[in-house]
Amino acid sequence: MKVFLDTNIFLEYFEQRREYQSVAKIFDAIEDGNVKGVVTIGCVYTLAYLIRMELKRQGIHRPEQTLRLRSTLNTILSMVSTVGITHKRIVQGVNDTSFDDIEDSFQYQSALQSKCNALITINLRDFSNVDAGKIEIMSPTEFVNKYL
Repeated sequence: MKVFLDTNIFLEYFEQRREYQSVAKIFDAIEDGNVKGVVTIGCVYTLAYLIRMELKRQGIHRPEQTLRLRSTLNTILSMVSTVGITHKRIVQGVNDTSFDDIEDSFQYQSALQSKCNALITINLRDFSNVDAGKIEIMSPTEFVNKYL
């Protein structure tokens, strides 16, 4: 099974929010090879920025900050594959009126293009207007309860 991980899945894990345990189970399934996880390169850009800002907030500066950032990103990239998106899909994402948040539309288009079985997100409402027949949109807990 191939799953697309919304950027917020990583934030849920790093900040140990409400669905932390379910996300941890998904990451375990990915590491065990039972699930294939994919993200967009945009997710990696966003995580690099957010992780750097968090390290800075913690008073960690360069070069230690860069070492920790690289370590964290290497851990993430060892678990998931990055996928691109075609120009045609970007245009579809920009013009998809099912979304108020165009970034979510890009993620959705990337998941479809990559032929993922499910898109896992914390913000189900952001995907509430999409065609459910194309891909399952699930919270981490829903995914764990159904597949793990």
